[in-house]
Amino acid sequence: MEPGAVLITGCLLLLLFLLLFRASSGQGRGRLPPGPAPLPLLGNLTQNILPLYRSYHRLCQEYGPIFTVWLGPRPTVVLCGYEVLREALVENSDAFSGRGPIPLLKELNHGYGLLDSNGERWRQLRRFTLTTLRNLGMGKRPLEQRVQEEAWHLTQAVADKQGRPFDPVLDLTLAVANVICSVVIGTRFSSDNEEFQELLRLVMSLMCYFRSLQAQEQGKEQTEFEDETLMALANSLFIAGMETTSNTVYFALLVLSKFPDVQARVHGELDRVVGRARPPALEDRLQLPYTNAMIHELQRYLDLVPMSLPHATTCPTSFRGYLIPQGTTIIPLLASVHFDPASWETPEDFNPGHFLDENGAFRKRDTAMPFSAGKRVCPGEGLAKAEIFLFITTLLQSFTLELLTDPRAIDLASLRRAFRGQGLTYKLRAIPRPA
Repeated sequence: MEPGAVLITGCLLLLLFLLLFRASSGQGRGRLPPGPAPLPLLGNLTQNILPLYRSYHRLCQEYGPIFTVWLGPRPTVVLCGYEVLREALVENSDAFSGRGPIPLLKELNHGYGLLDSNGERWRQLRRFTLTTLRNLGMGKRPLEQRVQEEAWHLTQAVADKQGRPFDPVLDLTLAVANVICSVVIGTRFSSDNEEFQELLRLVMSLMCYFRSLQAQEQGKEQTEFEDETLMALANSLFIAGMETTSNTVYFALLVLSKFPDVQARVHGELDRVVGRARPPALEDRLQLPYTNAMIHELQRYLDLVPMSLPHATTCPTSFRGYLIPQGTTIIPLLASVHFDPASWETPEDFNPGHFLDENGAFRKRDTAMPFSAGKRVCPGEGLAKAEIFLFITTLLQSFTLELLTDPRAIDLASLRRAFRGQGLTYKLRAIPRPA
């Protein structure tokens, strides 16, 4: 073929490709928010530099609090800032309550899980989960007592270290997993149970793939509570509940070890309010304003989930002058709320004072969204808060935590970034406090 013919053929193919891309990406496009120009086929993949939340934060500075990025030929709308997130997730919760694609969960749950389901299945699972947790689990004992019991076992495991350096990750994971096992199957496992240890290793390495059973079509009245749905729901509780809660407490122990003054103030508050004769209880939170503020600030500063799991629009949605087509993936950028200088006095610093008023009383901040917001808020929020509070306070009631290095040499911001990337490990000493 002549060179000229090759050139013409190539140009025609490129033109056809561009037209096809424009047609596919423009179908149902609506009036989407602005954003970087996409490349054919690739979209904005070349601009989605990991970690994504940092790339999106930079794009937010350029295009404003609502912008569009293209993942291949499909648009994704990113929401930034407290006002925008609240307006979308809370004030327009029905329109933004769909779940966007999550490939890992699709492989794990096949669309039957609480985290990745949509429509009537999701509504039934959400209602069932909230009702179950509200009724204090599937067993007979109150859920708080279960967490307190597990906190006691955690304290005993730490005491067995006898002040020697140790990495608390396995002990914390065991404690959180046992609470979830108590809810799901009504029992707990000892630390030397080999099957349970194997389960923990699988979950911690993201290799815990429970295969759902095939749907049982027997012509009965349609219900979402079949074997595969309940199995997927249990998977969701383990994955969402165990990993995030244990990671939060793991980071908390590091922060408390780095800041001995913060730890000492929590010790003093616990001694005055709780003492040593009984374990901490959830009702103590009202009398522990500094401890409560420290835990809330820890969750804000850690920002463990800087981007919420993807949402999706359930209908064509008019939002702030834009028309977002049904089924569009929505990414709420929670980090844009937690580190907004307009909302926090010192957003880049760990500062429990963010949650204290001028009189030292605890103050709730709407701009703290560690569990997201709206109808897709984490259904296990209450359980997670109870575990985080009771595990931390029970440990500090008995121990002083010390790092093996000079706390002043610890760069907390760098460790936080490493932690998000699952690259943080550390060791500490737990010194028994004198009676």
